[in-house]
Amino acid sequence: MSKSKDSANRRIIKTYDYLDESGKLLFQTVRYEPKDFAQRRPDPDNPGQWLWNLDGVEPVLYRLPELIKAPMQDFLIVCEGEKDVDWLCEMGFTATTNPMGAHKWSGEFNKYFEGRLVAIIPDNDEPGRKHAEQVANSLYGIAAEIRIVELPGLPDKGDVSDWLDSGHDAHELLELIDKTKPFKPTRAERDKEYTPKPIVVKLEDVEPQKVEWLWDNRIPLGKLSLLVGDPGLGKSFLTLYIAAQVTTGRPWPDDPFKQPIVKGSVIILTAEDDINDTVLPRLLNHEAELTRIRTIQGVTYDSPECEGPYLFDVTKHLPALEQAIIETPETRLVIIDPITAYLGKTDSHKNAEVRAALAPLAALAAKHKVAVIGVSHLTKNQTLKAIYRTMGSLAFTAAARAVWVVSKDKDDPNRRILTPCKCNLSVEPTSLAFKIIDGMVCFEAEQLHISTDEALSEEKGEDKGALEEAVTFLREILKEGPVLSREVWKEAAENKISEATLKRAKAKLGVISKKTPTGWTMQLPEDIPF
Repeated sequence: MSKSKDSANRRIIKTYDYLDESGKLLFQTVRYEPKDFAQRRPDPDNPGQWLWNLDGVEPVLYRLPELIKAPMQDFLIVCEGEKDVDWLCEMGFTATTNPMGAHKWSGEFNKYFEGRLVAIIPDNDEPGRKHAEQVANSLYGIAAEIRIVELPGLPDKGDVSDWLDSGHDAHELLELIDKTKPFKPTRAERDKEYTPKPIVVKLEDVEPQKVEWLWDNRIPLGKLSLLVGDPGLGKSFLTLYIAAQVTTGRPWPDDPFKQPIVKGSVIILTAEDDINDTVLPRLLNHEAELTRIRTIQGVTYDSPECEGPYLFDVTKHLPALEQAIIETPETRLVIIDPITAYLGKTDSHKNAEVRAALAPLAALAAKHKVAVIGVSHLTKNQTLKAIYRTMGSLAFTAAARAVWVVSKDKDDPNRRILTPCKCNLSVEPTSLAFKIIDGMVCFEAEQLHISTDEALSEEKGEDKGALEEAVTFLREILKEGPVLSREVWKEAAENKISEATLKRAKAKLGVISKKTPTGWTMQLPEDIPF
C-alpha cells in the first residue's frame, strides 16, 4: 500500500464521498492545495486506512443515492466537478458528476437517467464543451429530454461555481434551463455505432399488483385519465360530482349493490371557473365534504427575488403539487381543468413536448396512488374517429390510461352520454347517461352499450330516419317480452337495419341484455312507454 499521496508536499483541503445505491462508501475523490485530485478507497483489512487506487471498485456517480430519489419532474443537473455539485445541491437542485473529470463518462451511468429530464452545465473551455456533448450523446434516447445550458458571462475556463460566485442565483439558473432548447445530436453522432446494453428485469423477481380504482372499472388510481367533450356539456360539473362522491364515500351510480366507496381528499386546479361563484356552489349542491377539498390557486417561491404568484405549470411546479398531495390527508383525486391551461410553454400539438410534460405528472400519480383527471376539449373535425379527436397532440390520449367522452343526446338536449373512448385497464366498460338537474349531476340507472364513435355520430344527427326505424323495430319485436339476441340481430339484418344503428336504438330505449341458459336475450325496460 502506497501513502505517497499523503506524504507529498501538498495539503488535503476536501474529500468527496462516492456512495453506492444503498449509501455505502465505495471511494473518495481527494482535493489538494495546490489544486490536484486523487482517488482512494477504504482498506478492507485495515479500518481507517486507505488504498490509493480503485482496483476492483466499480465507478459510480457522485451523490448517487440522492439522484435515485429525486422526483421525476425535476431536472437532474450534470456538471463537471464535485464542488459544483455540492453547491447546486445546497441551492435545492439535484446534481451529479462522474469521477475523474472530463471525458470519463461511462455508459454504465446512463441507467439512472432513463425517462428523466437532464440539464448539462459545461465548464467554459473546449474540454468542458466536448465532455458535455459526450454526456448528451450518451444519454440521448435514454433520458426524456436533455438540455446543454450555456451560462452567460462565464469567464474562460469558468464553471457554474464561478457563475454563482459572481452574483447569479437559483432562479436565474432555472430560467436559463427553461429557455434552453432540447439537445439533438448531429447527423454524424447519430450515425455512430454504439453497443447497447439491455436493462433486464427478471419477472420472477417482480411482484404482481392488481389495478386499484377510484371509480371501479372507469377511473384508475395512480394513473392519468382524461374527460373530453365539447364546451358546455357539463364536464366540469361531472368532475365536481366525482369529487363529491370521493369526499363523502357515497356509492358510484353504476354499482348495483350501492356499496360505499373509500373516502378521500381532492385537490382541484381550475382555470376556467371561479371558485366563489361556480365551483363552491356546485360542490355544495352535491353535498361534498368541503373539509376534504383543496384548490391550488398558483405557486410562490421562498425568495424575495421571485415576486409571484405564478400560474401553476405542470412542467415547472410539480413539486408544489406533490407538497399539496402530501400535506392533504388521504388525497385520492387531483382534477386539472382544463389540462392544456397548465402546460406552460408546451406546444400541445407536438407529441414530444406533450409526452415530456405529462410523463412526470403520470409518475407523480403513480408514486402517491392518486387518480388524476385532466379535462380537455374535442377538435371540430367530426370526420375523425373519436380516439383522434382529443384537442391537441395524440400524445394526450396516449399518455392517459382512460379517456372518457361526454357527448349530447341529439333527441334530448338535456341528456348527456358518458362513453369510454380508451380504457386500457378496464374490462368491457359500459356507457352511462346523465342530466344536470337543479345544479346536480343525476345519472340514469341503466347502463348503455354504445361506443364513443356511435354516440358522436348520433350527436351529429346522422341517419335519424334509420335510427327511428330501428327504435320502432325494437319496440315491436320486444313488446311481448325477452327475445334471444341472435334472433333480434337476424331480424334486424333482414330488415336492412345496420348493426351500428341497432346499437344506437338499443341505447336510446335502454334495452336490457341478460344471459340465460339458452343464450343472451334482449328485453325492454319495464317503464318503457308504448
